[in-house]
Formats: sequence, structure tokens, C-alpha cells
Amino acid sequence: MSMLVEWSTNRLWYLDMPFIKHGISFVHRMMVIKLKDNKLLIHSPVELSTELQIELSQLGNVHAVVCPCLNAHTYLSEWWYSYPEAYFFATTELIQKRSELTFDDALSCRTPPIWRHQLLQTPLLGGTHPTQIAFCDPSSQTLLLGDLLLGKTKPSHLSHWLYLCAQGILGAPQIPFYEKWSYQNKFLLRTSLQEILTWPFDNLLTSNGLLIEGDAKEQFYLSFKWAFKE
Repeated sequence: MSMLVEWSTNRLWYLDMPFIKHGISFVHRMMVIKLKDNKLLIHSPVELSTELQIELSQLGNVHAVVCPCLNAHTYLSEWWYSYPEAYFFATTELIQKRSELTFDDALSCRTPPIWRHQLLQTPLLGGTHPTQIAFCDPSSQTLLLGDLLLGKTKPSHLSHWLYLCAQGILGAPQIPFYEKWSYQNKFLLRTSLQEILTWPFDNLLTSNGLLIEGDAKEQFYLSFKWAFKE
């Protein structure tokens, strides 16, 4: 049985792995995008098993590994040692945190040549917390985010539901209280959001397990609606 779930035919796959932190059940999701020439881009790498390596080799060649947020590095060393010829990208904060690894570049508003004209990217600006990078795959019309938004995931465990309640998240995906507070510069945040809202996406996948199929742009806007109020 395949570990990877095909989200968009021969273009985008994902893999969810559960993990427990402070007694709370969470989901760590990796996304795999097939670029031109069968080159694979790995977004938010999960634990690397032999079975996963075999599946990836059947799809193409691991060419780039991307960590779009500070928490997407737990299994990064495994990928770094297993794919020495791949290019590794991360946020500036993560590169500083994992100084024992060699990265090829920091993620920013500049799209690297590897996926230029294939994917869109931009940082979410205006916050005091570590930067997160948003991606969009126009081919599958999917927005790819890190772990910024919180909401119900499948399967949904009681501990996770209680955690969401404590963050004031009872319905649609939202940003937790402490993250909203960190975005002090709403002008810069709105600049980032307005760029993202021009992107061609109807679907949403996040590295913490959220999945929205259809109408994702409206859901994304509603989760940040507070940022457009003075």
C-alpha cells in the first residue's frame, strides 16, 4: 500500500505522520511536488524510511528539500545525509538554528531558479515570530502553508480538539491568539496577504495537517480577515 496520497495527478502528493508533543496529538504533513524533468520538491520533510525512499524514487529524483517554517526540521538531518546532491532551502531562522547543516539558500520573496515559473512563493511579513513562507502550485491550484493556521485535522483526537478550544478555534481554520498578537505590523502583513490572494488556488494543504478542497481562497481570507481591520 502506498504511503503517499496523490492529491493532483502526477503532480502533487502528501504524507501525514502523527506525533505527540506535550501529550497532544498533532499531524506532520509532507508535500511532494513533481517539477519539470521528474525533479521532486519536498515540502516539510517527515521521517525518512526505506519504504518512503523507494516510493519517491518511483516518482522522480529528489532535487530540492524545503523547510517553510521553523518547526519543519525534525527529520532534516536524515534527508541531508540521504540526498547529498539535493538542494536544501529553509527560512533564515531555521538556517541559524540548524547551523550544523549546509543550506543552499534562505527562502525569501525571491524564487530560486529550480522552481521559478513553476511555483509561487512569498514570506508572511509583519510578525515578530519566525517567518513563514507560503507557496502556490498553479498546476494543481493548491496553496501550501507551514503550521501557521490551526483547525481540525483527520483523524481528530480529543487532545487536539481540547488544544484548539484553548486557542479559541472552534470552527473554520484560524491563527492562534499568540500568533495574531505577534503580527504588529499589519501593513506588511496585508502586503503579503494581498499577494497571496492574487494567486490561482482553490485548495489548501498545510504542514500541520489542514486540508481544504475547493473554496480555499475564501477560507484563507476569512482566517486573516482581522488583519484588514484597522
